[in-house]
Amino acid sequence: MKSSISYRNCLIRGESFQREKDGKWIPQYTLKRQDTKNMRSDFLSHQAKLTKVFPSENAADDFALQEAMKWIDKHGNPKS
Repeated sequence: MKSSISYRNCLIRGESFQREKDGKWIPQYTLKRQDTKNMRSDFLSHQAKLTKVFPSENAADDFALQEAMKWIDKHGNPKS
């Protein structure tokens, strides 16, 4: 199940995927900017594939969402 949250005018979506050879999950996320009316843009603002692995999709997505929030806090709201 893919996880999504809204954070600081961004929609963050967990996009983790499973490696076929060992079955572990790679955390990945996408960010889309939202305007003040909470409408999202169809343009991707930022995407990251992370280097850790997890035994489940939920764990990988949870980690990806946390890392996305840290990225937004560090870099500010991404421009679309």
